[in-house]
Amino acid sequence: MATSARLKTGQSGKKWRLATPPPDGFHLDLGGVSPVLAHSPLINRLLYNRNIRTRAHAHAYLNPSPEGFSNPFLLPDMEIAATRLLQAIRSGERVGVFGDFDVDGLTGTAIVVRTIEELGGTAMPFIPNREEDGHGLSFGAVKAFAEAGVRLIVTVDTGSTAVDEVAAARAAGIDTIITDHHLFDGNLPDAIAVVNPQSDTVAAPLTGAGVAFKLAQAIFGLAGEDTPFDLVALAALGTIGDSGPLTGENRLITRFGLEELGRTRHPGLRALLDAARPPSATGRPDTELISFYIGPRLNAPGRLGDAEPSLRILTTTSHDEAALLAARLDSANNERKRLSAAVWDKAQIQLNGDAAQRNLIAVRCDGFPAGILGPLAGRLADHYRSPAVAYSVTDDVARASMRSVPGFDLHSALTPLAGSLVRFGGHAAAAGFTVEAGYLEAVLADLERSAAWSMMGREPEPVIEIDAETQLSEMGASMWEFIAAMEPFGVANRKPVFMSRGVMPSEVKTMGAGGKHLRMTLEHDGRRVNAIGFGLGDAPLGRGLVDIAYELRSDVWRGRVRKEIGLLDIRPSKR
Repeated sequence: MATSARLKTGQSGKKWRLATPPPDGFHLDLGGVSPVLAHSPLINRLLYNRNIRTRAHAHAYLNPSPEGFSNPFLLPDMEIAATRLLQAIRSGERVGVFGDFDVDGLTGTAIVVRTIEELGGTAMPFIPNREEDGHGLSFGAVKAFAEAGVRLIVTVDTGSTAVDEVAAARAAGIDTIITDHHLFDGNLPDAIAVVNPQSDTVAAPLTGAGVAFKLAQAIFGLAGEDTPFDLVALAALGTIGDSGPLTGENRLITRFGLEELGRTRHPGLRALLDAARPPSATGRPDTELISFYIGPRLNAPGRLGDAEPSLRILTTTSHDEAALLAARLDSANNERKRLSAAVWDKAQIQLNGDAAQRNLIAVRCDGFPAGILGPLAGRLADHYRSPAVAYSVTDDVARASMRSVPGFDLHSALTPLAGSLVRFGGHAAAAGFTVEAGYLEAVLADLERSAAWSMMGREPEPVIEIDAETQLSEMGASMWEFIAAMEPFGVANRKPVFMSRGVMPSEVKTMGAGGKHLRMTLEHDGRRVNAIGFGLGDAPLGRGLVDIAYELRSDVWRGRVRKEIGLLDIRPSKR
């Protein structure tokens, strides 16, 4: 999104930056979308900021249809993969399904397993143990499949770099179909099919679960049957959980997947929903519910070691088993949160207050589950606005998880170091590597030099990107409705952010532990609206008008829709 000069810093310490307005004459005729807002310059500006520049694009964005799903056979090697898998199903072969242990991999594995079983086949799923097996297809998994009589392996959300492991499978008489979306280096494995959008620059930026969903569409199409639409709910969970960009095919998967999730009768998904939100909360699930409540529960068992309960809840047909599994995931999530708090404290002791001066943050966290390190690196990167590495050392081998910030590509930084690493993988924003402990210091030094070079000249302060400055009085019910039509929100389709100046606060009070959050009523030109500001409890508001940066929030509680302002930042106004 093009931006103009920054505005003054608010209470949060973030810069407010207003988007450059559309060029003179830019106008989209949105008749039929909203009679009140069809010709609104503000609506045109919101769409322009999201690179929507034609009426046809606006219509597809605001009125998506299942007919918009692309032909799955446009993906590389899809026809080979779907034909071979359908042959295995019809001939009674046992199919090994090897998936990753995060939400994307788990939901994608569930899609493939359920597809095979829906068509009368037999699936043998295998999710590696993070502590014992590590990432990716392993020789141990290939051996286990061979001993079980498997003659076809389908990987999900992994496999594009498993050259040696696929060769071992072929030597054992096993065909391999790789479905993945991760970057790869050099030669691809000698699989019978590699269905990976990364090998085709025109393909959509699907997640692992998205690729699995396209495989399901292809197989059901070859079988002459309709794709069970409840599979799109699983694909939506994976797309949101893996922070897939919510444009194009991903937007359709997420939009219709969330709708399907809201009405699902699948025992496991229903149990997850019931555990993740209070019984009084109703309405369609949104990306926030998935990202902050359902996703962490599905991830928790795998982060502590064994992700098998998470796969079971996505594939079970028993309501009783689903309820027990949901409770188990809830318990694992509580343990994950406890360990996450402990490892954060350990990291802060190591950093000793000087992290802000580093181009790359690196902390050692021996004794914690490997699955805790990735989220720790992400939290460090967010907090200090620098790339972060969290690692542990066992038996002279270091295993590291990395998270980045805009401007530094982790995968590109690790690639030149491949000769020093036992293994590595990931993408620009999240990656991991394993290295002999004796090489660790040199690897971290190289990464820090790469970070310093890449981040040269970056903005040191975090920024709130603002779509438009407007009057609070313009925020009527029609605007809330229009923003609802822009959902789902996430990467590449962020929620609209506005700013208004000269707003009068009243009924100001703090809430939460230690008064951390702020609640008030805001008034402008006779319009009053409730507002909440998370983390803004100590904001110095002055004694008069304020300027606000905000989103429009709405949720359903006990059957009633609540509309309010979600404050992102606030400051005394100079008006």
